[in-house]
Amino acid sequence: MVLSSVFGASLTIQGVNRAEFWAYQQDWATHYEDKLELSARYSDFDAELGVLWFEPSKHGPSVRKPLHLLDYAIGYNPEELEVRLGRFYTTFGQGLTLSSGADDDFRHYKSLHGLFGRLKLPLSSEVTLLGGRLRDVFFQENTYKIMNELDTTDQVLGADLTIRPIQFFGLGTRYVRINREVDPTARAFTELFGGDCRLDIGPVSAGAEFAWRLGTKPGIGGRETGTGYILNLSTALAGFSILAQYVNYLRLGFPPGTYHYNDPPTPIKSGVSINRGVDEQGFGVQASGTIPNGLYIEADLARLFVHDDTSAGVLEGEFKTRQSLGTNWTFELKFNHMLQKNIELGTYERITDRPAILLNYLTGPHTFTLEAELGWVTELPTDTTHGSNWRYHEPLISVSYGLGEKWLFTIGWQGVDKDSLKRYDNQTSWPVFETVYNINERNVLRLRIGAEKGGYTCSGGVCRYEAPFRGMKLQLISRI
Repeated sequence: MVLSSVFGASLTIQGVNRAEFWAYQQDWATHYEDKLELSARYSDFDAELGVLWFEPSKHGPSVRKPLHLLDYAIGYNPEELEVRLGRFYTTFGQGLTLSSGADDDFRHYKSLHGLFGRLKLPLSSEVTLLGGRLRDVFFQENTYKIMNELDTTDQVLGADLTIRPIQFFGLGTRYVRINREVDPTARAFTELFGGDCRLDIGPVSAGAEFAWRLGTKPGIGGRETGTGYILNLSTALAGFSILAQYVNYLRLGFPPGTYHYNDPPTPIKSGVSINRGVDEQGFGVQASGTIPNGLYIEADLARLFVHDDTSAGVLEGEFKTRQSLGTNWTFELKFNHMLQKNIELGTYERITDRPAILLNYLTGPHTFTLEAELGWVTELPTDTTHGSNWRYHEPLISVSYGLGEKWLFTIGWQGVDKDSLKRYDNQTSWPVFETVYNINERNVLRLRIGAEKGGYTCSGGVCRYEAPFRGMKLQLISRI
């Protein structure tokens, strides 16, 4: 939105606000949440304002934990220079040395707060310098938590240089230093060194990134080292592409535990990791293409395991095909197989096979969608007191109807045919009804009534347990 023009420069304001109200069937509990992001730009100057306001009622015997955050950033940003004070997000390379970002869908906001500078130089090179503090905000079990609540005064310093001396070849180098309150001495800080290279020749791209961590053993002192690297290879031809990745991390993710300054990527498509770069190695391959009759095919295979036990970890394979029949019908089939061993707390091994179908029919202003999935699950709990392998099914079905660009109605149901699963709070059925109303091009209202299964879910290597939900959710998203 352009408000005015002064001395030839315009003041532009943009923003998104997400307001939500949840009402829980259990204990008649509620919470409301508002997340506002505003940005303004005038000439070479810009400013940002971020608000996260979370206000729950009392949930059972637990202590009520509201969260109110107010963030700002002011910046000077001409063509070749950027200087910013306040909140910022940045990732060095692919995240082996430093990673931050905002994920609204997963409700994960890992931000840095301090001073940030970036300068563009000749030879397509760029230098980044920063100093600040980390804050990791995460939504888990229906409440927001600051994952590094005890370490918010720790300091991170970083420098990153990328250069592309010739069009088809690029290099990068980076350094991160972390000064923590728990360091036994002033010189016992943690350092991460890294570098990368990339080669692009025609349709083929190849790249490698490595990182080395030099730190201090917690409690006892003494030097501790960690290493990690990632290899990427991709090629894209007419209607066909292949992506391949290999990762190897050993004591690289820092600090071990609930939050990290770095987040080495996982090759698993669904986002599952074992321990976020502390002890992982594996690969991922994806091939996709469209054959002459318009049939799209995609196949994925990925494996991740720890160094001392190749049987522990994750194996995921998925095959998907999609075909459009004329201008009205779209037909999609998918099959996903996943094995997880020593991944979830309380579960030794879990194997799932999930065939799914999606049908979409469009006629005039009317859209009809059918989605169905049936999951075959074999699960071996860590505690075998109540039996060994559990075998059960997880069906899912949903039907949607859309009227033009204004309305979308969905009726869905998820279930499980075993009634003593702790992961789902011993529940077995989750019906839901949802209505989406596009008020106008800037405002969308969503109402959801019923139940959600929850369970173990991941995004980008970060995983959490989502508690089952029964009640009502109301959401309004507004864009400025």
